[in-house]
Amino acid sequence: MPSRGPKEQRNIAKRAFQEAVTESLPRLRAAFPDMPVIVAGDLNVIERGHQPPHKVFGEWEYAFYDSFQAAGLIDAFRHLRPDEVAHSWFGLTGNGFRFDHLFVSTPHADRALACDYHQEAREAGLTDHAVMTLRLGLPSTPGEQGEAPATGAG
Repeated sequence: MPSRGPKEQRNIAKRAFQEAVTESLPRLRAAFPDMPVIVAGDLNVIERGHQPPHKVFGEWEYAFYDSFQAAGLIDAFRHLRPDEVAHSWFGLTGNGFRFDHLFVSTPHADRALACDYHQEAREAGLTDHAVMTLRLGLPSTPGEQGEAPATGAG
């Protein structure tokens, strides 16, 4: 997600990126109608009702987060932990943000067994974001495990 550069250009690049992703999401789901679709990354946006609230985000940024649900994708972490306060990135002042998200196609959301943030790599200085993991239960075939891990790091 574009978030750097001259202040007057930063939101222009961010909005253009968000619009391109929003337009692509329904096509992505349509391309894989019977398979779990997973979209993960550092989106540099927070969900509505984020704790603590951060006033720097505009309606257009919340709308981008909402566009995933509109396209038939659900926030796996929020699905499994509807009330948990968690952060994946911390600013210089120590304020926490849940910038990193992992979305799964809504018909497959109930296959999400676990979705977690792991702070160890961030705390060790290897990255400035928490590592996020998803454990998704998949139908097994003979000789295969019934779960497939998906991981992402900022």
